[in-house]
Order: sequence, then C-alpha cells, then structure tokens
Amino acid sequence: MNTRTNNRWHRLLAAFRSAMDFQQRIWVVNVRESRFQDESFIVSEDSFTTPLQWMNKKGYSEEMLSKVELMKRSQVLEFTVGDCQHRLMRVK
Repeated sequence: MNTRTNNRWHRLLAAFRSAMDFQQRIWVVNVRESRFQDESFIVSEDSFTTPLQWMNKKGYSEEMLSKVELMKRSQVLEFTVGDCQHRLMRVK
C-alpha cells in the first residue's frame, strides 16, 4: 500500500471510530427544578441518531454542548438550563 492510500485509510478509520464513539457514551444526569423536585436519569447515546441529542432537546447552548462533548469519564459538569440545574457525570 503506498503512502497516499495508507493516509486515506487511516483518516477513514479515524472518522469511523469517531462516529461510533459517540454511541458508546453514557451520562448520569441529575435535574433539579426546585428544592422539592429532583430527578436523575441515565442518558445513553446508544439510541441517539446524532451526538448529544438528549442535551440538544433539553435546550443546552452551543457552549454547554462543547463542554459536554469534551467530557472525560468521571468528570462532572453543572449547568443552568432555564430554571433547572443540570448536573452531568460521564460514566462511559
């Protein structure tokens, strides 16, 4: 395989891995609407058709989405979305 073909192959593999990686991410999300209303969810991208689909539907800003995209495992982020506090921990 020549160098040019080899480079294309590596770029194709990297793009494929990147596309598949988003469907393996899992977060535990805690949403607190008030002192008395608090819910937790497990958000898995297994069934998503696009990266961060759940966060997009909940109204996360572009800045928030960028931070979530870069999260590492066991990292926790907190955001205010509307009148709610969202706490995310990436577990996978």
